[in-house]
Amino acid sequence: MNATRRSVLTVLGSVGMMGSLTLGSNQHLEASRDDRSAPIEPIFSYPTVGASDDVHERTVRDLLIRAVPGTAVHLTTFTFTRPPLARACIAAADRGVDIHLLLDDNSVGADATQLLRKQLGDRVSITEDGAIGHNNNHNKFLLVERLTTGESNVVWQSTSNFTRKQLYRHNTSVVFREDDTLYDIYRHYWNELAAGNTDLDYNRIEETDSATVYFSPRSDIDTHLEALRNVVPGPDTTIRFMNSIWNTNRLAVVNRLAELIEQECRVEVILNESESTVGPNLRGAGAAVLEYPDISLSDGTGSEIPPNVHSKNMLIDADFDIGRGKTERRKLVFTGSQNLSGPGLSDNDETFLQIEDDDVYCTFLADWKLVHEQGTRLSNRGAASLTRPRPEHVLESVECASSTSRRL
Repeated sequence: MNATRRSVLTVLGSVGMMGSLTLGSNQHLEASRDDRSAPIEPIFSYPTVGASDDVHERTVRDLLIRAVPGTAVHLTTFTFTRPPLARACIAAADRGVDIHLLLDDNSVGADATQLLRKQLGDRVSITEDGAIGHNNNHNKFLLVERLTTGESNVVWQSTSNFTRKQLYRHNTSVVFREDDTLYDIYRHYWNELAAGNTDLDYNRIEETDSATVYFSPRSDIDTHLEALRNVVPGPDTTIRFMNSIWNTNRLAVVNRLAELIEQECRVEVILNESESTVGPNLRGAGAAVLEYPDISLSDGTGSEIPPNVHSKNMLIDADFDIGRGKTERRKLVFTGSQNLSGPGLSDNDETFLQIEDDDVYCTFLADWKLVHEQGTRLSNRGAASLTRPRPEHVLESVECASSTSRRL
């Protein structure tokens, strides 16, 4: 996809954007479509103290409701404990949708999983100790062959699991429509997961007009290091992370960031305080780090689950070395199921997406800034300082600079 675009975006609330069908929310974002070959719809959740946000679960339910009877739906996820979503899957099957689920054994005893197995029988499969990997099937994606709106070959990729706790986590989803190649890539991957043949050298990379997809397990490259490899250092380079889990098994990424910081690059990181261990390493390297606090809710807010971060996102705004002494300015978004951990790269079944699209980058940046603002207020003043963000605070007239799209 080689498109130059400039747009001013306005987002309201929990957002679904850029498709002809806005999912998970009644609030809509208008954006330039230009010559984009396939609509791309980022969706973000904004829980706060005492208030959950089920936008990712609602998105999946909306897609299931709109699935055309007689067409295929494939879902795979790490944890599934939500009865409302189980009932939505069963209702789709009752309408004649050819639905198939591949679930990790992490939640095999959950009521929701047991209900699915009872009602759907052999349409539900359980992976034990991973599928292609030998640890966990940590994936979180849904494939829908056709919608009643006329759209086809829909891919929903998320950072979110289907549990009550996830409703109180900042998560990310991306919906792709009518990218036949991307849909076929995911269908092939789903089939290989279902076959369950272990291959720790899976090392698969696929590219379409919408995204580049890195599948784990991998033995060849560190996906995050590869993304940073050709970044040209300088004061106009900014790299941002929002990660639930980042541990010392992936210190090589920290070391690469240290090299870039030494050459005046700006690195800003949001971590889940209770899940990540590299905060001190990143600070030592010169990065600006916010460890989103794991607060105690003993103040009568009415919820025992505090908000925190579960996204797995990396944003790069930089010049890249393209060879022969030339550079190219690029804005890249990376998201998916992979944590910055050893198992996330080498042992688990995972999907890690690279998207190059100015509008998508703009919305991911706005989400990063909002979560950073909320985490900072929570760190400084505690639970009493937080309320659900006003819609206009989600993204307020953010202007995205033009660039020419290209992939690593």
